[in-house]
Amino acid sequence: MWELQEQIERIVDEYFEDSAAQRVSAEAVGLDHRAGYLFISTEEGWIASRNTRSLEYYGGFEYIGEEHRVTVGEITFYSSDHSRVADAIEYYNDEHQRKEDAEEQQRRDEKNGLYPDKWDDVN
Repeated sequence: MWELQEQIERIVDEYFEDSAAQRVSAEAVGLDHRAGYLFISTEEGWIASRNTRSLEYYGGFEYIGEEHRVTVGEITFYSSDHSRVADAIEYYNDEHQRKEDAEEQQRRDEKNGLYPDKWDDVN
């Protein structure tokens, strides 16, 4: 029995890698921080958690019906076919893009000498 559980956990871990899943805080997808950490795959369109109780209570996922979630071993996967999950994934994508844009802008500004504290003063 325990061997089966270990095999399932290995398969789920491999699936996380194959689907480019990221482990993020609930805040990264626009949820209450008390929902804890979760996994997100923007490519596959799901959010997964080992701590479903917190995610459902603090993250509002308790209203996601059985048709939009699957539990494999200790992990519950929530499909982006449900609007709550789709909104969380969209939030994550928007924030991720915003951060990338801000970093790119800062690199351009530094290159153009717009940050005086970065200047090498020889005076």
